[in-house]
Amino acid sequence: DGEDGARGGSVQIHQNYSYEDFVQGYRPKGAAFELAEGIFYTFCQKALNQPDKEYFFIIDEINRGNLSKIFGELLVLIENDKRGPTHKITLSYSGLPFYVPENLYIVGMMNTADRSLAMIDYALRRRFSFVEIEPGFLSDGFRSYQNSLANETFNALIDQIRQLNREIAEDESLGKGFRIGHSYFCGLDTNTC
Repeated sequence: DGEDGARGGSVQIHQNYSYEDFVQGYRPKGAAFELAEGIFYTFCQKALNQPDKEYFFIIDEINRGNLSKIFGELLVLIENDKRGPTHKITLSYSGLPFYVPENLYIVGMMNTADRSLAMIDYALRRRFSFVEIEPGFLSDGFRSYQNSLANETFNALIDQIRQLNREIAEDESLGKGFRIGHSYFCGLDTNTC
């Protein structure tokens, strides 16, 4: 289906990101200001237009911004049991009713080594399930990739990185979140090893 790529959206959060960027707000246009829709609002409208298809919105670095400021009144609407038209609210800027469609899934990503993780709003913590993604050096995909390179130097390097990761995980000042991931070693070919 050619439209499947359009069923995914993403944004990377940073410290200056705001509700006006995410949902809606007034933006300068010439000598005046105009109400503009934010990236999440626009993506929700796409999902509403195709309720029979699943949509996925990825929020990268979700722990880097002021989430209460970014989500505003939508914080309650991202809960699974608060989706759909029966839970609509009135948006601050436009005064129009809005709800998060039931066919929209939100994926928040963060680096647990980032010390700002502790700053995550507890109201947001309870709205997401947390899944830790481990370095995949032992995964079938990485092993197949490693075997395709057939390079003893590369194999020795990966063994050393796995040992280093064990030491990092056991270090009280670092911990598991600081381990080196397998993606640093992907995309190589036999000429670059």
